[in-house]
Amino acid sequence: MTPIALHPRAFALLLALTSAPLACGDSNGQTSGLSAGTQPTTATAGSATETTAGETVSSTMSETTDTEGTASGTGTTTGPVVPTTGPEPTTTGTTGEPGTSTTTGDPSSTSAGTTMPDKIPCDSEETEVVPVPPSVLLILDKSGSMSMEKWDHDAKPQTADVTRWHSLHQVVEGVVTMFDAMVHFGVKLYPKIDAGSFVNVGACEVTPGVEVPIAPMNAAAVLAGIPTVDYEVLGGTPMETGLKRGYEYLKTLDPGLQRFAILVADGEISDTCQGENFLEAQAAVEEAFGTFDIATYVVGIDVDPSTSEQLATLAIAGGKLKPGPDPFYQTANQNELQAAIQQIVKDTLSCVIAVDPAPSEPELFEVWIDGQPVPNVASCAEDGYFWSVPHTEVTLCGSACDLLKETGKVQALYFCNPG
Repeated sequence: MTPIALHPRAFALLLALTSAPLACGDSNGQTSGLSAGTQPTTATAGSATETTAGETVSSTMSETTDTEGTASGTGTTTGPVVPTTGPEPTTTGTTGEPGTSTTTGDPSSTSAGTTMPDKIPCDSEETEVVPVPPSVLLILDKSGSMSMEKWDHDAKPQTADVTRWHSLHQVVEGVVTMFDAMVHFGVKLYPKIDAGSFVNVGACEVTPGVEVPIAPMNAAAVLAGIPTVDYEVLGGTPMETGLKRGYEYLKTLDPGLQRFAILVADGEISDTCQGENFLEAQAAVEEAFGTFDIATYVVGIDVDPSTSEQLATLAIAGGKLKPGPDPFYQTANQNELQAAIQQIVKDTLSCVIAVDPAPSEPELFEVWIDGQPVPNVASCAEDGYFWSVPHTEVTLCGSACDLLKETGKVQALYFCNPG
């Protein structure tokens, strides 16, 4: 990115959720550095006139106009809502000479009688930045119990029960569709998609690699790569091999990107699958998290409490424990399964925001979300934001992070001293 010299006046950047460097517009309204697939929006910088001896001239923010976006980097122009300090400008009548006027209340005015505010927003620019989506691999249990066992899919006793696979398919369909533009999804199945009921017909076999490689806008490929909603899935539960194949794939991805695994299972590893070892599975999860920074979430589908210890141990090893007493996401119906996986995917979204360029007066820098200021805090022990990298990166914490994930946008407001 070409360095941008800070104007004496400050400006505001509208940032989208991202862990990549923020693309900034230059002084003529052009933008650069945006990833393909998203068009930036810019707001026209406010115009100002110089004050010369004997003249009283005001400086104002110019209004923006809408323009049609193009693939070359221009987009719909929307002016940011910049909170201001001090009174609104009001124009009084002419004094002495025809055609001249005095503006009072303007933050940049030097007319007699005007109170100067402590800080002012000056020229503004708004840039929409492409977020860097996390890479999420769904490691799905398609053992025979997923089609043989039925459960309450909607928490309503008057409706018919459906198979666990039916519910899992519907939940996956809803989640990957909802987050398609925000998350890069892929799928690993265990056992293989055409496994039979017995060992000699592939009940414990896992296909090398993944069924659906992780890619942008991948919802259609995910749904095409897994058994259909009413498919009678068969096989055992070779969870160890499924996890290892999933991690082998995730390790090939760019380590600079956020990589996650979501393990979904309705029980523990099958005793009938020779060579499958829980301790080996646990070690694989621990290595992925500790050595390769690949965290694993664990979701249980109506798991019997007597066999839930394995999933609880894997959740602890994966570094992404469910809030509360149980370390993994235990679900008793489709509604709970939907809520669990949706919450997990939402949790993978980043609350780390690149600030580029760094503010020249960081003590006057502010963060706003949804029209409200976010407090500057010392750490994520509090709700607000803090400088995770001094003056070039902020991390949003607690309710501020939650609100960012809901809105997808944050304003970084650059202020300056009026002197």
